Amino acid sequence: MKILLFDIDGTLISTGGAGYRAMTRAFESVFNIPDGLQGISLSGMTDRIIFKNACTARQIEWQKEQEDQFKSLYLKFLSEEIKKPNPKKYICPGIGELLPRLQEIPEVHLGLLTGNFARGAEIKLEAFDLYKFFDFGAYGDDNGDRNLLFNYAVERLQQKTGIVPRGDQVWIIGDTPRDIACARPHQAWSVAVATGVFSAAQLEAENPHFLFNDLSDSNAFLQIFNSKN
Repeated sequence: MKILLFDIDGTLISTGGAGYRAMTRAFESVFNIPDGLQGISLSGMTDRIIFKNACTARQIEWQKEQEDQFKSLYLKFLSEEIKKPNPKKYICPGIGELLPRLQEIPEVHLGLLTGNFARGAEIKLEAFDLYKFFDFGAYGDDNGDRNLLFNYAVERLQQKTGIVPRGDQVWIIGDTPRDIACARPHQAWSVAVATGVFSAAQLEAENPHFLFNDLSDSNAFLQIFNSKN
């Protein structure tokens, strides 16, 4: 049995900046501050932490009511932004071929481990017809700390299937150092993919168990995947 938990942005897809634009619009709607996310890191961060960091940077005291308002507006704007044509909007190399192959393997369970709000993850993946491959996961709504999302994903798998996996039966696949770090406390396998903003050299410095430039060679991925039981 193997549990594969995929990150979204930079790992499965590139939205062409739709998320950033939607968040910027939402932040301005709540606080009347244009370009409120300028200089705020998004890669590997949960949506809740992105909002809190933007508030801190603009010297705004965080309030839950404002976060809820931001979230609601962000999801509305994301549905609009994701539909806009953009040459930088695409499925990452190999993903379109790899996911169907993995779905056909009986002992494999495909899930998400992402900083996106759950509805945001759905909006993004549905735009590329990829949401159908994932029926459980952990999201930015669950906890602001990405390292704690692992437990939410495992709990939802258990609720769905009755399976309680060991850490070494779980693979966390992502494009940032935070994805690699997320695997460590749980003794899970980390698979780094250099399809986001971090180079292969930057990811290699974080000592992932496996590193790919991209996932265009499905056989190469399956070979290392099948070597671990």
